[in-house]
Amino acid sequence: MTTVIGKDTARAELAALLEVDASALDDGASLRDGLALDSLTMMRLITWLEARGTPITAEAQLPATVGELLSHVEDAKHRPRLSIRLGGVPGLPERFTLAPPRDQLAPVLETPALRLAPLTPDDLGFLYALAVEPETGFRWRYRGSIPPIERFKAELWNQVLIQFVVRRIEDDLPVGHVVAYGDELSLRHTYLGAVFHPRITGGGLAAQAVALFARYLFRTFPLNKIYMEIPGINWPQLQSGQGRLFQVEGVLRDHDYYAGRLWDKYVCALYPGDVETSPATVAPAAGETPTR
Repeated sequence: MTTVIGKDTARAELAALLEVDASALDDGASLRDGLALDSLTMMRLITWLEARGTPITAEAQLPATVGELLSHVEDAKHRPRLSIRLGGVPGLPERFTLAPPRDQLAPVLETPALRLAPLTPDDLGFLYALAVEPETGFRWRYRGSIPPIERFKAELWNQVLIQFVVRRIEDDLPVGHVVAYGDELSLRHTYLGAVFHPRITGGGLAAQAVALFARYLFRTFPLNKIYMEIPGINWPQLQSGQGRLFQVEGVLRDHDYYAGRLWDKYVCALYPGDVETSPATVAPAAGETPTR
């Protein structure tokens, strides 16, 4: 069910969602710089917009200010809401033929903006670049070191339960990588890792894809929990999810070294109930109807 609301009501709901006073949400307030919203909070905003009839299908559509965000809600009020279903009409042109209903047991691997796709040999160069390029490599598997590509290829499936390349629906370009690794299915847990190209990070769309991947893992494998090992250098991007989307189950003090200093590592856990029943933090998958 899509909910259409006025701008004043939207501002009040936004204040409640962000847990700030409405006076801080003037139209010129920057979502990323002024309000300093991290990736998971931006994901919650995208989910909130989708529930109000305004899906974000590409990073270029992400609002930069409170005013732009509220304009998305206002614009939804003026969109046509008429829906026509055709079926069983003799001589109906082929272009109007309805697609068969989707099997509800089939896995959902798309958000409105991104899809999870199986790896192909053509993806090797992109995945290697994510692992070694300066903008992403220091946050990811090799922590700034550069392995030979032959070693990288040989290790790509080591201790991996399943992994996907994340592609933009808009143009099918690869933008990220999600992986479940170190699986202990007999103990009913695995580890989740994700890395994205800088052009897609921080705006919430990447976090949507990761949430969808976690949902897929819980629905496909008999998991009790999914662990995430978050280095301290990545923690500011994700810390708003603590207690909402995941639980911090341990902190390894001064565990990682980078940029001339030691960083803590956060051992966090996702539980099925957190992923399945929290509409404020997990966006509805593509093809599903958002509800309040």
